[in-house]
Amino acid sequence: MLTITPEAKAYALDKGGSLFLELVTVTGGCCIPYQPEPAVRLGKPRKQDQYRQETIDGLTVFIPHHLPEEELVIAMASFLGFRKLVIDGWRCY
Repeated sequence: MLTITPEAKAYALDKGGSLFLELVTVTGGCCIPYQPEPAVRLGKPRKQDQYRQETIDGLTVFIPHHLPEEELVIAMASFLGFRKLVIDGWRCY
């Protein structure tokens, strides 16, 4: 299940109202795949056929078909005045 904090919702609505989660699998030096937390990107993904589209709290959210089923929260993070959307609750796979 995916939820969005009020701060993240306001930020995403201000930036167009749609976002997607980008999964990237990393293979380390020992050939073991590692799945870091998904990046939250504003806008629509290029390959929309690899995502399911949902409306969550008034936002259009594209979720990868292979995203594990778990409780995830899209939240805001900031560093030195730069703000970005992040995922909370991710466990490494």
